[in-house]
Amino acid sequence: MNWLTPMTGAILAAVLIPPLILLYFLKLRRRPQPIACTLLWKRTIEDLHANAPFQRLRRSLLLFLQLLALLLLVLSVMQPQIQASRPEAGKLVMLIDNSASMTATDVEDAASRLEVAKQRARDRIESIYSGGWLTRSAGETMIVAFSDRAEPTAGFSGSRQELLAAIDRIRPTHGQTEIAEALKLARAHTSNPVDPITGEARPVGDLPRLELFSDGRISDITDQVIWRTADAEDERPFVYHRIGSERPDNVAITAIEAQRPYDRPTTVEVFAALLNHNESSVSCDVQLSVDLTTMAVEEVAIPAATADPDTGALLPGRNNVVFTPFEQPRGAVIEVANLRDDDLAADNIVRAVVPPPRQLTIGLVAPRSFLLRSVLEGMSLKRLELLTAGQYERLAEADGLEAYDVIVFDRYAPPTADLMPPGRYLTFGPAPPVEGLNEYGEGAAQIVLSTRGEHPALRFVNLDQLFIGDCRLLQPADDVQVLAEGTEGPIIVAVSRGAMQIIHVTFDPLDTNWPFLRSFVTFVFNAVDYLGHIGAGVTEQGFEVGEALTTRLPATASNIELTLPDGTVEPLSPGDPSRLSWGPIRLTGIYALSWNEPETDEIRKRFFAVNLPGESEGRLDAAENLAVGQETVAAATGDTWGYTPLWPWAIAFCLAVLMFEWWVYHRKTYV
Repeated sequence: MNWLTPMTGAILAAVLIPPLILLYFLKLRRRPQPIACTLLWKRTIEDLHANAPFQRLRRSLLLFLQLLALLLLVLSVMQPQIQASRPEAGKLVMLIDNSASMTATDVEDAASRLEVAKQRARDRIESIYSGGWLTRSAGETMIVAFSDRAEPTAGFSGSRQELLAAIDRIRPTHGQTEIAEALKLARAHTSNPVDPITGEARPVGDLPRLELFSDGRISDITDQVIWRTADAEDERPFVYHRIGSERPDNVAITAIEAQRPYDRPTTVEVFAALLNHNESSVSCDVQLSVDLTTMAVEEVAIPAATADPDTGALLPGRNNVVFTPFEQPRGAVIEVANLRDDDLAADNIVRAVVPPPRQLTIGLVAPRSFLLRSVLEGMSLKRLELLTAGQYERLAEADGLEAYDVIVFDRYAPPTADLMPPGRYLTFGPAPPVEGLNEYGEGAAQIVLSTRGEHPALRFVNLDQLFIGDCRLLQPADDVQVLAEGTEGPIIVAVSRGAMQIIHVTFDPLDTNWPFLRSFVTFVFNAVDYLGHIGAGVTEQGFEVGEALTTRLPATASNIELTLPDGTVEPLSPGDPSRLSWGPIRLTGIYALSWNEPETDEIRKRFFAVNLPGESEGRLDAAENLAVGQETVAAATGDTWGYTPLWPWAIAFCLAVLMFEWWVYHRKTYV
């Protein structure tokens, strides 16, 4: 409750109430009395004391009623208002943010921001639909929870119980905060339902008022606009209820990368990136775990966040941690955790699934001799497939080359560039049709002048004794790396253009003495292993919150179950296990997929790591203002809830008291 003119009422009370009481001190109350005995004069004489001031007041109903009437009059002049609902016309949409940042615990009683937002929304519903005589009808309200996706938990309703239950059903997620879908959903539900008789859509109703319960860190809020109608210019169609503190504490792990070096496939290297969102530097312990077993703990110092000189925005301090490589010949779940307590637990842990060392599938195209085939068959491969030129070209046209990790050309080159899609290639002889490999003739006999021994393909490869009888002359482009150069020009080059990775040898090994040298087998092994594992990090597919978990299982898979990070087990019944999809994913953590196959009783398992999407949810300081399109919306204060004036009721009660006082006075006078 607040008071519009309290001073005026106080002055009026000071002027009227003391004289009224003074009159009761001085008022004579003599009444004619029939006296039968002088002993009865005592009661009448006592009444004379009323002529003397400053005597004790007797209990008087009239005085009480008159004072009550004056107090009610004074209250009406002070214009009290009680907090109540908004105007009765129109519809209201409550948007409750349940993104990752709303799981922060920087609010009162260590509750999460989401719980505080839900409680404030409940209080708002109670204020609107309490049913008291001072509460106005506020029409209908809709409840929408949103993060990266919007979920309506209650359509437009005027039922207090239904709306409170809808708020209670909102659960936290680890999604990113995006409001566009929630606004579209609210706008769509504003339209009236389809006419059940004619089947035609009814006209769109008035634009709803919006009340947002959030910390204000919404990635797409500047792309939105505030809805307005012509007859609501003086209303506030968008109210922002700020949730969260101004100076929260948060250090986030934003990225993880795990790799198996090409030369040590049983070893795993782990890197992690950390951000400090605080205005002071921090030092924290970062723990590496493998299958829940602690492997190492590193202390990391992270500089303080700094202000962007151009925009003034707070830029978090950054640092990385690199753990000592460790042996892991089997698959494993890697977890990096920040052991420092802060206000957001969701970004203190990142996870990755590292599979066993990958065995490669090699496609050998147009083999003309046993040489390359013999070397490749001696390697530990998953599969070696021999392809004719026609088979290769048909696969290339049908996008069927993805099954091969590396493709080896033995004195073969595709006739057109379209038949050489992005991939990993080891080629001998004619240059493949790739831009930058400019072949201009044949060279004479030559020897090797220089090599780049630091390149993985030439590791432990000694070409000093190599003699080349015949080769192709090559003029490489600037972005083509020359790995070995002979007296006639480049003899081994490498092309690295994103998904296109090529190591090209300009001669046929049979036209040299290379097959008789140990370096030939070493080179083929290095080149295939390097190409097959280049860029390979965490090769098991990782997901982000908001995506659908998709994978392929054997077509005969049965008893498929998905274990969620909270331990919940969900049975899945996909129509086609080879195209399994589940989602959207709402929480971070490790998801375990298990199934059975007919040929074995062993339960097969596959793990998937889900981490927070990006860095935006790590910034926890609640926004003081929202920039909605071209307008700025300040955080709401208590007076935005709406008030109902009480002075009309005070005047009405004052009149009722005066009428009752008049009745009491006349009853005492004439009865």
